[in-house]
Amino acid sequence: MAELATSFATAQSNVEPSDDDWDNAPEAHDAINKVLAADETLKGWGINPILIGSYGRRVSIRRVYDIDMFCRLDDYPEGVSAQDVLDQVYAVLVAEYHKDAVTLEDRSVTVLVPDADGLYVDVVPARKSGTVWEIPTDDGDWVVTNPVVMSELKEAKNANFDEMYVPCVKLLRQARRNLLGTAKPGGFAVEMALYTACDEAQVNPSASMAELFTTALEGVADVFRRMADEGFAIPDPSMPGEEMTFDPDADFDTARDKFTTAAADAREAYAMDEDQAGKAALLLQGILGSNDDFENVFPMPSGYDDDGNRTTSDRSAGSRSATAGTLRFG
Repeated sequence: MAELATSFATAQSNVEPSDDDWDNAPEAHDAINKVLAADETLKGWGINPILIGSYGRRVSIRRVYDIDMFCRLDDYPEGVSAQDVLDQVYAVLVAEYHKDAVTLEDRSVTVLVPDADGLYVDVVPARKSGTVWEIPTDDGDWVVTNPVVMSELKEAKNANFDEMYVPCVKLLRQARRNLLGTAKPGGFAVEMALYTACDEAQVNPSASMAELFTTALEGVADVFRRMADEGFAIPDPSMPGEEMTFDPDADFDTARDKFTTAAADAREAYAMDEDQAGKAALLLQGILGSNDDFENVFPMPSGYDDDGNRTTSDRSAGSRSATAGTLRFG
């Protein structure tokens, strides 16, 4: 079986956010937090922001284009509508960053952060609702959510998978970005499909990322197939009894087809013998594609050319000189 351990380890590193990404996100959060906290109205509403989304759950990949800032209003007053809250946040941010950099959305306020390499911050106000939170909807109402518990569940799943769940999520997010580009569903849908597949025992903990990644793709493909063909709804693990909802323009038919093909390619690569490592790597390169810094996120293993063929060794029979590089597969 083609484990390709070294290439998988490098691919995991290649999808990690860059140093600039890791620096820009918390710095942007701190800067916007200070602006919002200085406003007397928001201060009176008990504004208390935290980072959520892929960055907050530690599953962001290179590059980080946006972060989600969950602005809990701990002292939210009666009689204030979702639109009132959004308008107030918008006014405060426009006063600091100007209109060209701030956009009032249906559910949030988006800020293009200056001097942060094109980073956007999506500011989402939230009010307490029993044990969960509510955020604005596109019709001016509120909808329940529980992002803090979602992060806790992700950490528990990562522990159950011997700290390999988060790296696998990141590889799947990279695969989605390569396979679907800017089309939806986005990375969160892939992550939740994986979570569901894991709960259904379609994906088992493994010491091999090759095996885990293969079964994870198969599990996600199956969840997307059921969503597209059977109307299956992903359960919300952070709120038992609730179902996940995604963007109405998400194309789960295309996601089903793309992930089904990718899963078949990953299975073919995993089934190959070790002397076919280069050909297996080519299949995985087709799944993971490139990012801003690497032409191929998944590198060709040592001893193979770009076409997946073995390179000719200069070592002749009986030679006592060592061939440069490692002779270990992977």
